Amino acid sequence: MKPLDVLGIIAVILTACFVGYIFTADTLFAPEEEEYTVGLVMELESGFDSFTLQIAEGVYLLSKEDGITTVPYIEDAVNKVWDSAEELIHIYEADLIVTGGYTIIDTMTSSALANPTQKYLMVDTDYSAGEQPDNVANIIFRSNEPSYVAGYVAGMVTKSRIIGFMGGVQNYIVEDFYCGFAAGVERAEKERGVDIEILVDYTGSFLDVDLGYASALSMYDAGADIVYQVAGTCGTGAIDAADVCGKYVIGVDVDQSYLAPDAVIFSVVKHIPQAVCDTSLLYKAGEDFSGQTISLGYADGDYVGLAGYMEDVIPESVIRKAGEIEKEIAEGKITVPSAVN
Repeated sequence: MKPLDVLGIIAVILTACFVGYIFTADTLFAPEEEEYTVGLVMELESGFDSFTLQIAEGVYLLSKEDGITTVPYIEDAVNKVWDSAEELIHIYEADLIVTGGYTIIDTMTSSALANPTQKYLMVDTDYSAGEQPDNVANIIFRSNEPSYVAGYVAGMVTKSRIIGFMGGVQNYIVEDFYCGFAAGVERAEKERGVDIEILVDYTGSFLDVDLGYASALSMYDAGADIVYQVAGTCGTGAIDAADVCGKYVIGVDVDQSYLAPDAVIFSVVKHIPQAVCDTSLLYKAGEDFSGQTISLGYADGDYVGLAGYMEDVIPESVIRKAGEIEKEIAEGKITVPSAVN
């Protein structure tokens, strides 16, 4: 096996404007002994969504840092990721392996258990059952915080006073988005002096676009004029439904307005690349977060927020107020409800 199956992924990488990452010399050859080596394990079999792309971008940022060699394994099948991790450990002697994604969590967790001296950095992994290995650090984002702001903005601009929330797999990470969102809508209710209904549906999938489309469509048919989708690739189906129905949808993870400029009213973003890069650099500097959960929100820097406001739909006063709320959360003046213990 080779670190990269270029022919299998080149079309996707070109689309993502990520070509430089794949072909930099330091990602194709074994690292020099004095270098700090960061490996990446990902798969494309289930699609290359915005969340997965951001993890890869984080390792790409690391490739630009002095003293760091990056070795990315981007596989075309889920069943190849175990061997990829083994090669990073035993051939490239990676100091840190970065990985994430719903489809490979179990495999990479098993890899960590089988290699207890190897350090792993996961992103947004649901370890609520307590099975996080001692050699795994897990970055999570306090997504309830920007979701609170999103709920406030959506509640201030909805005309039908019916808003949808569509989650993928129902776990505590996705539920954390909902907790914040519902609280933000409640704040808007009080400010406007009206009742706003929230329709909630979990598709049970982060991958099935058709399920996302059907879920969002049912909410629009029920009167919702805005749907907040937190469902990975499945959520792009909700964006399609909004575009077809002439309704609005809230993007997630990155500014998704490029998918449907007339439908994505704004997006709740997580700056995963910077979080992956910053945490990996701390590892290189001697920090060790093994066994820990690294929680990032407004107070920790530019790791979460809102982006891509549709300014012809959202009043400037609401956007300005949203910024004030973000600042208040960062300063600890607002405590946002959370599904995370």
